[in-house]
Amino acid sequence: MPAIAKEFVLTNIFKNVSEMKEESEIFSEEKEHFGVPWDLSIVRTRQDIGIFLHCSIYKTKKWRIGVEANLKLVTFTGKVLSAVLNDTFGNSEDESYGCGYETFITWEELMKDYVIDDNVTVEAHVKILKMTGIQKKRLRSFGKSSRKFSDAILIVKNKKFFVSKLFLASQSAFFNSLFWNNSKKRPEYTLRNSEPKDFQNFLELLYGESSIDDSTIEGILHLAEMYDAKTAIRKCEEFLIENSEKKLNEKLKLAYRYKMDNLKNKFLSEITTAAEIRSVLSHDSSEMNPSLVGALLQKLLTLVP
Repeated sequence: MPAIAKEFVLTNIFKNVSEMKEESEIFSEEKEHFGVPWDLSIVRTRQDIGIFLHCSIYKTKKWRIGVEANLKLVTFTGKVLSAVLNDTFGNSEDESYGCGYETFITWEELMKDYVIDDNVTVEAHVKILKMTGIQKKRLRSFGKSSRKFSDAILIVKNKKFFVSKLFLASQSAFFNSLFWNNSKKRPEYTLRNSEPKDFQNFLELLYGESSIDDSTIEGILHLAEMYDAKTAIRKCEEFLIENSEKKLNEKLKLAYRYKMDNLKNKFLSEITTAAEIRSVLSHDSSEMNPSLVGALLQKLLTLVP
């Protein structure tokens, strides 16, 4: 499975560029990606043109989005001018809603090399590195709109999920057993010890959506273990290895709790100093799997002379 990444490309053709006045700014239309509205702008000073990427979120609750973006001027002839931007959007005092370059190109160079028929094309190739304080948007609906494609209803705390028995049975030993020998046209099943939000994320993952991030993974793993969904656990393990920003002790706790051997072996092999082991054990070891504590102490003995 490839690394899960939040990436998108924003493109806009700015028209009537020659009519831009000094100290003016033109904005593109907003486009939504990963539940967030984005837009581009070009700014003209007296001699230069700036390019900016904007994240148009207006709310009082604290939020942050770290990005890596490649801002580009492009032409149909293949001529490209680009610059990489690493910055953080947010509503803290040291953050902003827009990031970019005030001096991307001179006005003269822009008009000569990149403006064609009085239009200029700007692109932003964006990779979201981290998002906090942003409410996750559903990637797939399992509500009544999915009714005609479903043959079973799963009920989690009075919330109904319309699903395919055949598909879920192929993904989960629990559901395979649950649906076995039930010939009703659209049976209903009530699931306990689950939260609707976690179950939504779990179903999205089974249906091929990228619902895993550091805020959803524990809820997904809990359900994947409960419902014996091995593919979901494997995808969570790959995310923790390749993309997660969780601390080492948190990853190791999850590795042992959910029996993710590749994750466990990878991080244990990468611990090379006694200080790293002490750092993991300095957290509340009573919450750790005893076998994890034992493995760490065993490795500590091999490192300490």
